[in-house]
Amino acid sequence: MKQILLSVIMSFVALFSFGQCTELFISEYVEGSHNNKALEIYNPTQNSIDLSGYRIARYSNGGSSPQFLDLGGSLASADVLVIVLDKQDPAGTGTDTIVFDELRALADTFMSGVYPGPMYFNGNDAVTLEKTNGTYVDILGVIGQNPGQAWTADTAAGFTDALGGRWWTKNHAMIRKPTVSAGITANPTFFNPAAEWDTLGYNWFGNLGWHSCNCTPNSIAEVKKVNDAFFYPNPVTGSTFTVKATAVISSVSISNIAGSEVFNAKNDQRRGDMIIPASNLNSGVYFVSIILEDQSIITKKLIRK
Repeated sequence: MKQILLSVIMSFVALFSFGQCTELFISEYVEGSHNNKALEIYNPTQNSIDLSGYRIARYSNGGSSPQFLDLGGSLASADVLVIVLDKQDPAGTGTDTIVFDELRALADTFMSGVYPGPMYFNGNDAVTLEKTNGTYVDILGVIGQNPGQAWTADTAAGFTDALGGRWWTKNHAMIRKPTVSAGITANPTFFNPAAEWDTLGYNWFGNLGWHSCNCTPNSIAEVKKVNDAFFYPNPVTGSTFTVKATAVISSVSISNIAGSEVFNAKNDQRRGDMIIPASNLNSGVYFVSIILEDQSIITKKLIRK
């Protein structure tokens, strides 16, 4: 489990919440392309929590009969559990696509690989963190409501997508605001994602593994985020591959096994990703160096087929 950055103060909907900073809640939600789906559970308390008394549930398409996923192990204070859909077969067998390499690398555990498990949420499914006795600990969405394709921040549409509002829970990652210190513990009449969540965009995994919040602000200086970078697909079979990092990429260079540089390009877009041409790479092993904006360098092996 990855160490994180801390806790929270007051919930936007205190009426429906446990005491502040005293119970687990969902701190991040990833609904990406194909099977790139993940949940992050955060422990804002001062103590380790036994997860055997908790479960994840998915209420599909406005339904009221959930699929359950029991958790296990323990979660330390100010730490997170990253759960990724269990589609990690590197051989890519079957009809389902595997999760991206960079998402697989951030997982603490893989769960719910058999459909229809609770990790198969697709934008219009309510997702809950519950006690095994049925007590709600946190609710994302509205149980019993089908918002269309996704929930939105469109007040006029009741936060559904009925009026064409921008999706928040489909093709997006969302992270809980630092000011949220407890989960939603009673099924709400509506779900406005903008109230407690920030949107991170499509196929963005860079915030998984740590969470910034306000329950223990003095601990912020004690935890330093370690950046990482990934590329996919790997092995490369097509004309391009994508490099993604948890920070802004300054440039990317590629060297062959003899140490000769065969590619170098700056990232003029100042983003955390770059599309790299691979047509001129012969079959073999290469080393990709990703230079981040702070001038730190991450080097990883790439296979060209």
